[in-house]
Amino acid sequence: MSSTVVASANILYKLRPHDAYATLTQVLAHEPDLVGLQEWYVSRLRLLRQFGDVRVVPSLGTGLLGRPRDPAYHWVSAVAGGNVVGARAERFEVVSSRVAFVSGFGRSDRPDRTLGIEPPRVVTIGVFRDRQMDRTVAMMSYHLTPGVEVDTAYHPERPRLEARHRSDVQRLEALVAEHQQAGHVVYAVGDSNFDSLRLAGLTSAWEGREHRPGTIGSGTRKLDDVQGPGRASRVTLLTTPSDHKAVVAVRPD
Repeated sequence: MSSTVVASANILYKLRPHDAYATLTQVLAHEPDLVGLQEWYVSRLRLLRQFGDVRVVPSLGTGLLGRPRDPAYHWVSAVAGGNVVGARAERFEVVSSRVAFVSGFGRSDRPDRTLGIEPPRVVTIGVFRDRQMDRTVAMMSYHLTPGVEVDTAYHPERPRLEARHRSDVQRLEALVAEHQQAGHVVYAVGDSNFDSLRLAGLTSAWEGREHRPGTIGSGTRKLDDVQGPGRASRVTLLTTPSDHKAVVAVRPD
């Protein structure tokens, strides 16, 4: 039986280029078919080009950047937001790419936000044709509003952030439903900034693994996930130079 290996990695934006490169190399060593990155901003495009070709969305006239090497990935990188999706070039070809906003600028009740403003949150989406199977796959990378959770619940003193995060989730679920209705198999991966978040229409990689170690710190908080069709047959956590553990999930096709 064939399978699809999907990885998600929040690669801390403060990491030095050497450590960011090492983290991505460590993730790709598991040979994922599909990859989602968070906090991988355009300042790291030079590093990303070492692992394949890069489409920046919106393009801003940049076109396709870099030349694939073996093993190569097709990457889709948002201009802003830090979310990237990738697909292994020997298996997938690019059909389309886009960025969708799940929230814009808004007022924040986090005391550390400059001028009390929350920045926009985007989802990067790549649609790929699968050469191995007769299907198209929509791969989404998200990084939802942070600072909303305390003790596995919404922070009682941050109602603006709670409303914003709930809206992020609803809009992400709407994107999932839109692409499923269009006939695509959907994977949505990333950092929800909320423990064990579930998305309607998909199955969390942590389903049945609720007591496994988490993706941040030494506890069981699972902020990072690979959500997709059906339960994962295997889930691996990778400890990297980043502050989040990367997640690699295998699902039967």
